[in-house]
Amino acid sequence: MAIKRKFPARTATVHCSGGCRAKRDENGGLLCAYGCVACGACVEACRFGAVQINDLGCAEVDEEKCIGCGACARKCPRGLIDLRRTEDRIAVLCSNRDKGFDPATKTGARTVCDVSCIGCGLCVKKCPADAIHVVEFRAVIDYERCLSCGACGDVCPRHAIRDRFGIITEKR
Repeated sequence: MAIKRKFPARTATVHCSGGCRAKRDENGGLLCAYGCVACGACVEACRFGAVQINDLGCAEVDEEKCIGCGACARKCPRGLIDLRRTEDRIAVLCSNRDKGFDPATKTGARTVCDVSCIGCGLCVKKCPADAIHVVEFRAVIDYERCLSCGACGDVCPRHAIRDRFGIITEKR
């Protein structure tokens, strides 16, 4: 039985891809204050089985099953899930708002996760539509301007920006 979508079609996007690539403290807790803790609240909230915790320990949405109801987004304790139009292909899969690296304190996004956005700005320079900007040390996409060309994801040194379907930018 096919699931009917409301229009415009929306789907949930998890803005974290760290999972096991995120560094942990001696008790196994995430060092990234913004990352997915794999608590499963989003999985339990989804009546359609569209959200699962992947092998990396991070929530992941099956867009074929997702109807865009937002139940998972409302239940995420860290606010990592939002709803996007299905045609918005490119996504920043990181919610970290810390500076990439602070040499004085030896802390920052780079030190807590291998796939965090570090706010380097390479994506901003590469975007032909001026659709991406760095806000609070994190790339943010203006979907009204985005062409879904994937140029931003191609230059992202940390692989935090990706094509949700893995067509334009390689899924890592």
